[in-house]
Amino acid sequence: MESIQVLTMKKLTVLGVGSAGCRITGILNTLPGAENLRLLGFDCDAEALKNSGLPEENLILAGVKWRGGRGCGGKVNDGKAAAAVERETLAGVLEGTPLLVVIAGLGRGFGTGSMSVIQSVTSKLKIPTVFLLNTPFLFEGGGRTKLAENTINCDLLPLAGAVVVVPNDLLFCTLKSSVPHEEAFALADRVMAESAMALAVPLCSGNRLAADYDTLSALLCRQHALCSIGHASVDPEDPEKERKLVENLFDSPMLGGSSKLKKADAVLMILNGGSGLSLGDARGIFENLQKYVSPDCEVLIGAGADSAWGREMQLVVLTIKFEKSEPGQCAAGNAPATRKGRKKRAEGEEEFQPDLFSAQTNELGVMEGTPPVIVDGVNLDVPTFLRKNIPVDRRN
Repeated sequence: MESIQVLTMKKLTVLGVGSAGCRITGILNTLPGAENLRLLGFDCDAEALKNSGLPEENLILAGVKWRGGRGCGGKVNDGKAAAAVERETLAGVLEGTPLLVVIAGLGRGFGTGSMSVIQSVTSKLKIPTVFLLNTPFLFEGGGRTKLAENTINCDLLPLAGAVVVVPNDLLFCTLKSSVPHEEAFALADRVMAESAMALAVPLCSGNRLAADYDTLSALLCRQHALCSIGHASVDPEDPEKERKLVENLFDSPMLGGSSKLKKADAVLMILNGGSGLSLGDARGIFENLQKYVSPDCEVLIGAGADSAWGREMQLVVLTIKFEKSEPGQCAAGNAPATRKGRKKRAEGEEEFQPDLFSAQTNELGVMEGTPPVIVDGVNLDVPTFLRKNIPVDRRN
């Protein structure tokens, strides 16, 4: 039986951001196939970087002259400022990357504050980027959830290509209430790491069954979607591998059960295995799994073969549910104003020059279309006298 072509991996880069992102990327470094990836950690907390388990040469300490290696203490504005100092460093490290996966937990300091800076750098370098993000548990408080939502809606969705948001609270669908919260966090980190690896293999490989970045980006671009991720593995020699894979998948802690597949608007199915993984295996598993999705659901498939997987066949499913309502509004001044064209003057009509200082439209000039610099809900790209409607003395 014909085997799936063994992948020819490009040096895809994974950037773990903030304490959670670095921790997840450190776990990713222990998984099969990690040697094919370039793993980086980015944070202003020197201790968090050191504890990530990533090689020292792969760590980027942000704003060291200002922060002195200290964390942000949950302050998003401090995180944004520390990340902004490292724009040139990030650009130099990431230049030439064929595909970037950014991993972060949202709702606190550096991970949240740095998203607009990273998006700006990758956009300028034209690097295809997937943002793989998790949002806070409900028990962490509504303030963190609001910060995460604002970052997604205002800093990423308007400009980023592919944003995958996985709520941590999906864990409660399968975990017992008695599970300690530290164990819940550890499990969430592990699932995110395994999911990042599963996404990386088909998105940046030479396989015949490849769910390429452009397809994923076209699906997610500019749309707010909540995602869930299921993960399962079996021995490829098991005669009941197809049935067991699906059963194990539905028990996956961050999938949320089989109902997530039935309600999904789109599903990404990824199968990874050793070099003996066959097209017949992929066909049987994908056909079996598609019985559980809606007929109207858009299905993307990807498969990768790598000897590093050994005697393991892994199935990962990403469900995508688009929000039907409009995404939450950004804070006042967050969204750039639309540039208005100049009205053509009719023949014989005297040209009218509007009063520059009484105009109320906050146009951004050269900053138009770039991620706004927001501090305490205020867009600093808009001139102060316009934001605050301060009259200007125009007397000679």
